[in-house]
Amino acid sequence: MVLKLCILLCSFALLSLATEEVSTTEQTSRLFSVEGELALPASRNCAKWSAGARVHLNHGQHIGFVRQDCTFRVDFVPSGTYIVQIENTDFVFEPIRVDITSKGKMRARKLTILQPNNVNTLPYPLRLSARGPARYFRKREEWRITDMLFSPMVLMLVIPLVVMLILPKMTANDPELKREMENMQMPKVDMPDVGEMMANLFGGPAPAKKKAVTSGSGQRRK
Repeated sequence: MVLKLCILLCSFALLSLATEEVSTTEQTSRLFSVEGELALPASRNCAKWSAGARVHLNHGQHIGFVRQDCTFRVDFVPSGTYIVQIENTDFVFEPIRVDITSKGKMRARKLTILQPNNVNTLPYPLRLSARGPARYFRKREEWRITDMLFSPMVLMLVIPLVVMLILPKMTANDPELKREMENMQMPKVDMPDVGEMMANLFGGPAPAKKKAVTSGSGQRRK
């Protein structure tokens, strides 16, 4: 009886292991690989640079490494849509969108965020070229003479001066314009006296005048 029970337990264990192996093989058969190549400037050696570079799919959902010959391969990737990015500290690479069907067919295209309906297909395996070196700091702006000449304060001083110098010469050659300028009269504006305004502002209210009492000639003193 005990022997039969042990045989049953062993058979159940073998069946469970077999089903797990089948499920894992089915899962691995549905996983795919994303591969490609990187193009660096001619002055840079890929063998030394590749040690600090990583290939990210969907911002780190799947991570791969760059080989010394500048090729890469990211394994165990299920079907779906992924954004391939090259993370490093030296160069800037343009990200690429990769669509993987359930049958393993790969389709690569440019990542256009502003125009998602605009499809620009790319060849597969991927080939990503460095757009340029990564810049972490902005160049400090240098002082230029044009910045001072075109400043608002300088323009407010120079433009009226130029008008005052050029306008008399223009009117001297044109007698009709000169006559019109002479006939033009500036509107008169009554401006308050500044001294009176300051006295009223800081001097306080004006003192009341005392009425002088004059004695009549016909009054008698008591």
